[in-house]
Amino acid sequence: MPPVDAVPGAILKYRKKLIHLLPSAGAPLTMSSSNTAAPLAHATMLPDVDSNRARRAYSLALRPAHFPHITSPFQVRWNDQDAYSHANNTAYVEWCDHAINAYLNSSTGFAPPDGVDGQVGLAVEVRTIFLGQVSFPEEVQVGVGVAKLGRSAVTYRCGVFAASDVRSPDGGVTAVPKAVVDFTHAFVSSSDRVTVTPIGDRLRRAFMGIQLRGESSL
Repeated sequence: MPPVDAVPGAILKYRKKLIHLLPSAGAPLTMSSSNTAAPLAHATMLPDVDSNRARRAYSLALRPAHFPHITSPFQVRWNDQDAYSHANNTAYVEWCDHAINAYLNSSTGFAPPDGVDGQVGLAVEVRTIFLGQVSFPEEVQVGVGVAKLGRSAVTYRCGVFAASDVRSPDGGVTAVPKAVVDFTHAFVSSSDRVTVTPIGDRLRRAFMGIQLRGESSL
């Protein structure tokens, strides 16, 4: 991913507009009895509006079934751990970053340095709520969904789950995420990585295909 400091103009624009870009929870989720998940709490994710307690309650209510795309299990690497013998905070963001871009690559051909259709996505906001721990040699899975889709920016919501919880006999109904990551991409021209561009048709279709279940309409 290109360095964030390469696009000061885009970052300034989107930091001013984050209140329009960041997601808020919608109606409670309705799913079949064979794939039941707890309803999502009504809580905005905006830091200046909502309390930490409400954001945490919202995150704890997320289940694998809320995410339209979920990765195959992969092992926590030895060097993902820190001095406390659990995965370091930065590892969760790295896993989500990889899961997002792997989905974009498989669904649209998105790849560096040119992205797709002349545009690339630059990270302008990353926010993480930590809820549990994982360590080597455990396996994890990352659920990915789009929580908010704008004209030239998208906010993904990712849930990091212990793979053993997802594979539990109840089908992951009781699997609580170890972390929930909100990740916002602003799309800019791949030629100068400064000019903000509307999201192209291929990317928009890919985003619409993974709308987070239980969220308000995009």
